[in-house]
Amino acid sequence: MKKIMKKMKVKKISKRKQIRKIEKQLPKAYRPISGWGYFWRTVLYSIPVLGWLILFFNAIGAKNRNVRYFARTPFCALLLALILTVVAVVVDLLLLKGAMLAWVKELIADLVAAANATV
Repeated sequence: MKKIMKKMKVKKISKRKQIRKIEKQLPKAYRPISGWGYFWRTVLYSIPVLGWLILFFNAIGAKNRNVRYFARTPFCALLLALILTVVAVVVDLLLLKGAMLAWVKELIADLVAAANATV
């Protein structure tokens, strides 16, 4: 068999090259994201405000399906955290008459006083 392959001069292609060749044939909307692509997107999405805006636009309208699906998970988590925060503030203001907010204000004042004392 090896002699026949040598006579035919058939090149062996590595699996990684075969995968890259197949990936290049896919439409851009279906191409996979590399490991580094996932890593840097995670870093980018964790930046307050600017990263959140990019996260929003990627979750809603990214052309690549893999980018869009990857962005939807942290987007849903951020949205859930925002909803829970609003519910907690409304409950505090209506039922607890601002007790939680007063506790947070005291905590912040204590932290600022401790920071000023060390300087």
